[in-house]
Amino acid sequence: MNQITVDAATLAKLNGLSGPTDFCDEQGHLLGHFVPYPAGIQTSDLEPDVSPEELRRRADDFRGAPLADLLAEWEKRK
Repeated sequence: MNQITVDAATLAKLNGLSGPTDFCDEQGHLLGHFVPYPAGIQTSDLEPDVSPEELRRRADDFRGAPLADLLAEWEKRK
């Protein structure tokens, strides 16, 4: 992921945003979308509470079905 450090003036514009905000240039062209973290949330709070070993175990134990089979089953249910 890219990271941009904002100056104090830009930070003042961003502080207090409570929801998703579009970033546009002076002509109104969409540049991107900013979604602020909720107040008090740290990025470490967003990590799963699952060990890497458990994630590997779950991946190894996965019993999926081919997409063609899933689509055929879905078509039958229509």
